[in-house]
Amino acid sequence: MTKPTSAAHGPARRGGDLMEAARGLALAAMLAGLAGMVDAIGYLHLRGLFVSFMSGNSTQLAAALGQGDPAMAATIAELIALFVLGAAAGEVLAGCTGKWHMTGVLSVVALLLTIAALLATTPEPMVFAMGVLNSSMHRAGNIPVSLTFVTGVLVRFGQGLGNFLTRRATGWNWLAQAAPWVGMIIGATISAVAYVRIGDRAVWLPIALASVLVACSAAMRQPD
Repeated sequence: MTKPTSAAHGPARRGGDLMEAARGLALAAMLAGLAGMVDAIGYLHLRGLFVSFMSGNSTQLAAALGQGDPAMAATIAELIALFVLGAAAGEVLAGCTGKWHMTGVLSVVALLLTIAALLATTPEPMVFAMGVLNSSMHRAGNIPVSLTFVTGVLVRFGQGLGNFLTRRATGWNWLAQAAPWVGMIIGATISAVAYVRIGDRAVWLPIALASVLVACSAAMRQPD
C-alpha cells in the first residue's frame, strides 16, 4: 500500500521548513546588523538622535516639546516623517518588484546610503533608507522578524521564555527571536568602533554590506 504523499514527505518537508527558517534567521540577523551599523553611525554623527530607532526619537521629540525647544522638535519630527515615508516607499517598491522584492529594496537602500556618504553622512537619506529596509523581509519561515528596531523582538523573546517556563508552550522557537537582536548589536558595535577611528567614512561599511546582500539576494529564493 502506498503511503499518502503528505505522510511520505512529512519529515523531509519539516526538514526543509527548518532549513528555510534557519536561512531566513541568518539573513534577518545580517539585515538587522546592517540597520545597527547605520543607526550607530547616525547616532554618533547626530550626537544622540537615531536614524532607525524611532521609539527613541519619539521620546526625544516629546522631551523637546516639553522643554520648549521647537528647533530640536522640528529636527526630530523631520527624521520621523522621513522614516515613515521610507517605510511606505519600501512597501510600494516591494509590491512592484514581486518575487525580486528583497533585491529591489536592498538596491535602493544601498543607493540611498551611497548618496548619504557622498553628502558627508547627511542623515536624511540614511533615515529614508532605514524606513525602506523594513520591506526587505517580514518573516523567516513562520517566524516574524523585525529589522530596524528590537523592542518588539525582545518582547516576543521574553513572552516566549515566559510561556516556556510556565509550560504553556514547548519547543525552542522563542530563541529564534534573539537572532536579529544579536545581529543588530554586532553591526552597531562594528560601526561604532569604525566611527571612532575613521569618522564619517565609516558609513562605507554598511554600504559594502548592503551591496553584498544585494548580490546574495539576487542568487537566492526571496523570503517573505
